[in-house]
Amino acid sequence: MSANNSKSIVNTSKINFFKLFFEYDNKAFDFFSNHYYSDLNKRLSFKMVEIYTNNASVLNTVVKIKKNKKSYEDYVDGKINNIWETLSNDVNAFNDVPHKLPKSSRALRTQIEKYLKQGYSAIIDKRLDNKNASKIKDNEQTSLIDELLAKHQNFDNKQIANVYNLICKKLGWKTITAQTIANRKEANKLVIIAGRKGTNALSNTLLMQNKRTAPTKPMLYWTMDGWDAELLYQSTTTNKKGYSITTYHNRLNVVLILDPFNKYPVGYAIGTHETPQLIKEALRNAFQHTKALFGSFFRPYQLQTDNYSISVLKPIYEACTTHYTPAKVKNAKAKIIEPYFNRFNKEYCQMFQNWSGHNVNSGSKNQPNTEYLNKIRNQFPDKEGCKQQLISAIELERAKKRDEYINQWLNVPVEYKSEMTFEMYLKVLGESTGYTNRLTGAGLITKLQGQELVYDSFDINFRKLSHNDWCIKYDSNDLSQILVINANSKNGKLINEIGTYQFILQQKHIQPMALAERSENDAKQLQNITEYNNQIIEYITNKRSENATIVENLLRQPELNDTLAKLLLVDSRGQHKDRKNESNIIQDNAKIVIKRLKKDVDKKANEHKQDSQKEIDEYNKEKIDITEYL
Repeated sequence: MSANNSKSIVNTSKINFFKLFFEYDNKAFDFFSNHYYSDLNKRLSFKMVEIYTNNASVLNTVVKIKKNKKSYEDYVDGKINNIWETLSNDVNAFNDVPHKLPKSSRALRTQIEKYLKQGYSAIIDKRLDNKNASKIKDNEQTSLIDELLAKHQNFDNKQIANVYNLICKKLGWKTITAQTIANRKEANKLVIIAGRKGTNALSNTLLMQNKRTAPTKPMLYWTMDGWDAELLYQSTTTNKKGYSITTYHNRLNVVLILDPFNKYPVGYAIGTHETPQLIKEALRNAFQHTKALFGSFFRPYQLQTDNYSISVLKPIYEACTTHYTPAKVKNAKAKIIEPYFNRFNKEYCQMFQNWSGHNVNSGSKNQPNTEYLNKIRNQFPDKEGCKQQLISAIELERAKKRDEYINQWLNVPVEYKSEMTFEMYLKVLGESTGYTNRLTGAGLITKLQGQELVYDSFDINFRKLSHNDWCIKYDSNDLSQILVINANSKNGKLINEIGTYQFILQQKHIQPMALAERSENDAKQLQNITEYNNQIIEYITNKRSENATIVENLLRQPELNDTLAKLLLVDSRGQHKDRKNESNIIQDNAKIVIKRLKKDVDKKANEHKQDSQKEIDEYNKEKIDITEYL
């Protein structure tokens, strides 16, 4: 066997011996996997963890063999003069796992000594933090750069580098480039973003956000927002010079109330722009819809809105729900309704030829052919036509989801169901005329939606307060009832609601003049009024009797003898005059009223009879030739 072949066999034996002692170090893997470095708690990459673990495993093998030098010599059948040189050769030849250890024996020995003292930490490259190589070392330097980056003027990287380098020249610091500023801006974004873009940007992008799930039942949560619908309509106006101008870029605003349970549009209102009045209209629509679905006005358990006109609308929102939770100011994350608008726009609005595009205000590329839109602009609907397009789309959306919404309502726990009374509904969301009215003998007369209507109440307390001015709250979809609230007014115009008294009034029944046209319901209504008036007369009688007893006892006191009040109120026998005569007076007054009413009825009947006879005579006079009968 040649010398070369013998050397080859020996080397193979050494490698086999090294393999025999090699063992993968799982503890090293755990250590490097959980290791952090730098002030940002940066982790080692998976590749670096793998290399460092293999390095530790190989070093462990070297330490074992070094301790078992005699066994090693016996294995290779020869004395080893330089153990570190031999071990270095073994490490360089070992390739069962990838590793990165020193190539020279001296460097390997130094690495082992360091490893035995520091453990796994000795393997980690101390240059990872890159602090020694960085041009920005001291707190003064980093703080200066961070403050320049955080300025509200939003300086660019080059501007900041120029300012920083001017200071460097004065203090003897090393100058930096715009790229260094860019790196620092990215690395320290958390600290500087609030200064550059505001606290809202910090909150929406870097602060911790809540993750929410949609409600599992209807009516647990409503959210609402306004949306400029992406449908165009044409509008013609007259300018100051009297010329007609037609524009084609007009869009309507939709205030939508959404139940996230199944993305159900529970309420909506459409106008030219978002206003508190349009929001109230959307809420009215929502509560009217709950009545249509569930038989009564029901409030959502929770309502969330943005902060538009919050000072005006907050009392209304609070009355419309059990829990009102306004979204944090400028918190875009809370607006779950916006993705719904995007889907609604694509699914429904895009089907119309007057579709203006997807998210048109954002400059999105998903836009229709503007050249063709301009060509067909004369075919755009007018305002009312565009409104009907939106209504039809929303109602179609409702129809798709209505059954699921109603069925799941049955599973909502009772404690989460909150009914709103009709009185509260009108008080909070009812429309107002802007004027006040007073009770008259015929009732409370007002004009609603272009028609004169009369309302009244069988509540005697309403008549006791007949001296009050009343503002009217009504639902344009149901004029059979109104709510009246006492108010301050000037020349009949509403100034403000007082709100200490309020009554629900019913639309007054109109009786036919002709007996022949009177129905059973007419007779019932007459009977109701008669019984009510009798109750009032009884109330007046009892009240006067009560007052008389009190006054009579009062005037028996000796110190009130020969006073003017006693002369006026007590007769010669010491009895209260009004108490003795009040019954007769009331009865006589009632007889007078009935007699007067009968007289008026007879008079009108006679006048009608005379007018009818006169018309007959005039007709006969024109049509009959008397000479034929002579």
